Amino acid sequence: MLTDVPKIRTFMAIVEEGSFTGAANRLNTAQPWVSSQLRKLEEMVGLKLVERSKGKTVRITPQGRELYRIAERLFASLAEAEEQIRELSQVVRGRLVLGVDPITLYIPERNRLLALFMAKETDIDLQMVSRTPNELFEGLRRGELDLILTSAPFPEGDRIEMLPLYEYDLSLLVPKVAAHAYSQLAPGSLRGAEIMVLQDSYHTGIFPWLRTTLEPYGVRWRDCPELAFPALMQFATLMGVATLVPDFSETMPEIRDGMEVRSIDDPRLTVRWGLMRRAGGPRKTADRLWRMAAEHRLAEL
Repeated sequence: MLTDVPKIRTFMAIVEEGSFTGAANRLNTAQPWVSSQLRKLEEMVGLKLVERSKGKTVRITPQGRELYRIAERLFASLAEAEEQIRELSQVVRGRLVLGVDPITLYIPERNRLLALFMAKETDIDLQMVSRTPNELFEGLRRGELDLILTSAPFPEGDRIEMLPLYEYDLSLLVPKVAAHAYSQLAPGSLRGAEIMVLQDSYHTGIFPWLRTTLEPYGVRWRDCPELAFPALMQFATLMGVATLVPDFSETMPEIRDGMEVRSIDDPRLTVRWGLMRRAGGPRKTADRLWRMAAEHRLAEL
């Protein structure tokens, strides 16, 4: 049961932050997910670990305190083992594992950069792994990924370096079949709009920021039933609900066919994408992609 690292890490975040909200912010996820992970861990170990209250803080039980000490020892051992594995992996040459946010598939700049890298660095075996932002940061932390490409802000306390590459303004994509339902919105405004989001993948990392930024607009959020960007487009069209994403109409014909793209007059709604790596000496293969990205970023791509 102690091999279920995500649940244990969530429990430790709750204890260290003193609240479910603080743990959710640290882990870049939603509070209901944090509560669900703790509940499942308590069911696994058969113990009550945290006393829940109506306030913002929580109180750890004696059993929870003891499990926390065990978890500390567990993660110390894991960190030592992972460092030894990383040292062993240095024997393997010419291999680069890049973790990518699924939505980057539709970003032309990403595709041009990777095509250029593979054309010039023919001796490197580039392996791309598509994961959600939370999984990307976990993989980077554990040394399973050499670099990651995402727009999600990295967790506080993690020693991560970021190389900004490009940015996109968010647009309101309104299904043409439901355009009349959004006709009352003022041009460039989101006031009172209903917006569909993904609970994982792209929106997870920026959703707390979006929620705070758009709170004055009275936006109503609706969850997409599936966790994939194409599914977001499909369900938004099917259910007649708008979504808030970068305009990828050039790379996704279904956006041009089924959506009206409306610009939002708010300079805060800009998503910045970048490469990220663990601070403190990346592998040589990762450093080669990092340098190429730095030389050819933004409009130069």
